[in-house]
Amino acid sequence: MDFEVLIKTLEAEVDIYKKFFEIENEKTEIIAQGDVEKLDNMLNTEHMLHMKAQAAEKKRVEVMKSLNLSGKTLAITIDLASGEEKEKLSGILDSFNYYMDSLKKVNGYNDKLVRARLKVISDLSDAVAVDEAVGKNKKQSGKNIYYGKDAKVSAQSDETPMLNKKI
Repeated sequence: MDFEVLIKTLEAEVDIYKKFFEIENEKTEIIAQGDVEKLDNMLNTEHMLHMKAQAAEKKRVEVMKSLNLSGKTLAITIDLASGEEKEKLSGILDSFNYYMDSLKKVNGYNDKLVRARLKVISDLSDAVAVDEAVGKNKKQSGKNIYYGKDAKVSAQSDETPMLNKKI
């Protein structure tokens, strides 16, 4: 059985996953920098790569069908090959496994990094909202109100501050 067309198709697919891996590593740096514009551009590039991956997968399915190997795994296909073709297919399988495992790891790290950045943004946003609410209360009541952990300090214009601690 001649596997040359399949080998070329699979090598093209491996190249796409290698590019995915490179993009994920670049995204790590971009996320760490917080550069939203670069991240948006990177996501557009990644979308185009997804489209290429879908086309390559469609071609692989067609090639497998033409070889009467529909539904067969790459491991089974390797068993059917011999000589140099078997070696090439084995190398391709190793490459697929490497890039898939690497993509999972980098993607997981990027996910944690994004979540951490969102947590910081959320905490800052909450702090700003509290500061704004306290500022409005100060203006409305004519009193200075300060909040601390488990305590509230309030002062009238001509009184000394009182500490009302929650018990």
